[in-house]
Amino acid sequence: MKTAWTETYRVSKTFNAPIRFVYTWCTDFREDDAKMLGSKLRRIFHEKTKERVIWTITGEDLPTGTDPVRVVWLRPPDSWHLETCGDEVLVGDYKLMAVGKSKTRLDLTFAKTYANREDALDRETFERGTLDHWDHYTKFLESDYKKSLRG
Repeated sequence: MKTAWTETYRVSKTFNAPIRFVYTWCTDFREDDAKMLGSKLRRIFHEKTKERVIWTITGEDLPTGTDPVRVVWLRPPDSWHLETCGDEVLVGDYKLMAVGKSKTRLDLTFAKTYANREDALDRETFERGTLDHWDHYTKFLESDYKKSLRG
């Protein structure tokens, strides 16, 4: 008999930008954010308020299966909480911390529930994939921050 299995993952990323800018940038969810990762997938927003954002993903690159609904609860000025529901469940907490005046660290904690233990990604694979995503985002975030200083 197969039973559900939940694995916890943790990742940290530091940005060369102040916390206020990082929070605003990270929680300004847009339809085409996936372009930063080289994907053609698009977000379809079902709700977007100061407190909560709900979306699904669409596009021809979408793997087969059901795309989960994603819900983010915004907790200004320094955190937000993600929950998904669908084939697999992912819960994530994002917490920002100022590192001096001009740097910000993002600590991410995810709990992912798999249909069975054999499907669970090992910690290193999940965390490396998450860091790879945030490496891409970092380039855009820091570039946008530098532009904001000039403008």
